[in-house]
Amino acid sequence: MGVRDNVKVAVVGCGGISRRHLEGYAKTGRTELVGVADIIGEKAEAAAEKFGGTAYASTTELLAAQQPDLVSVSTPPGSHAEIAIEVLRAGHSVLLEKPPVLSLAELDAVAEAERASAGSVYVIFQHRHGSGALRAAELLGRGALGIPQVAVCETLWFRPRSYFDPEWRGTWVGEGGGPTLGHGIHQIDLLLHLLGPWKTINATAVRLDRPVEFEDVSMASVIFESGAVATVINSLLSPRELSRIRIDTTEGSLEVDHVYGYSDADWTFHPVPGAKRAASLGQDPGVRTATGALAGAAADETGSDPWTASAGADVASSHSAQLDRLIDDLAAGRPHDTTLASTRPTMEFVTALYASSVAGTAVDRADLTPDHPFYRALNGGLPEAQLAESFAI
Repeated sequence: MGVRDNVKVAVVGCGGISRRHLEGYAKTGRTELVGVADIIGEKAEAAAEKFGGTAYASTTELLAAQQPDLVSVSTPPGSHAEIAIEVLRAGHSVLLEKPPVLSLAELDAVAEAERASAGSVYVIFQHRHGSGALRAAELLGRGALGIPQVAVCETLWFRPRSYFDPEWRGTWVGEGGGPTLGHGIHQIDLLLHLLGPWKTINATAVRLDRPVEFEDVSMASVIFESGAVATVINSLLSPRELSRIRIDTTEGSLEVDHVYGYSDADWTFHPVPGAKRAASLGQDPGVRTATGALAGAAADETGSDPWTASAGADVASSHSAQLDRLIDDLAAGRPHDTTLASTRPTMEFVTALYASSVAGTAVDRADLTPDHPFYRALNGGLPEAQLAESFAI
């Protein structure tokens, strides 16, 4: 696109999540909102009145009237692929809200349209873009925090039954899947971003309470190509909400603990204990000293560790953080790194988790070829009765 002062943007889908896109674009100070579209006219008109641009009744109408550099797609997930392909065929770039698509088949169809287009596809995975994740990826990537060995990835959220009142929610057609796809995918993507390629998944997904066609809880054990192992759990039944990733390396434990977005204060790194402390671990477990500290837990004398030394400006993870980077990249003519291709491992992970839970066997990433039964849909195209039995306890 070349260097430019303002990037022309548009937003398709004016529901709740669209506000994050509209506010994020406005905060950059580098965009011109040329249009918003929604099949419910009142929603588009309200968005245009508040944020600017012209309201349209459809993507087709918007693209016929405007020439945006970038179009955000913030509609329900079931329509993402179709809209993205239409935008790409018109020669424009696309930013897809998560989950980007509902299947690997849809992802590949969008990728094919991207290859034939002057536009590019980007995906909202904002947790890659906070300063904590940027530091973690850089330090882990060059081995400064040690070699990852064990990890825990938790998305323990709560959604009441009323959350599923909209007709598209809770359905394979509308949402494509449960908390694995629609909620835990944030933490899953960050985990993979930090640990690299995964190899094998063995998973369980169950429906315990919510009125949905798929799971409301899932859990998986994962083996990475590096040899690291991890557990992943996703839930919509957890009243005290928590999003957490912990990575234990040969040099310490890196952890981020938040809910919907983190700041640097939510990240910690605990270096591996020195010989003196390590020798005392497990002695008189649970017994506290006069100062209140656990017996055997005295800290070693340590200097500054690589995590502490890397601290800089605190940028919280958010749509705004990613959009700020994306718009700067587009305005400067630079590539932006959260591409459709870079998110394929995340969609493969989600696909394998559903396939493993339904089949009751481990799934290798290499298995997920176009002839795999779960390539075209996360329910494997199986009959409703069979799926219901798979998710039942």
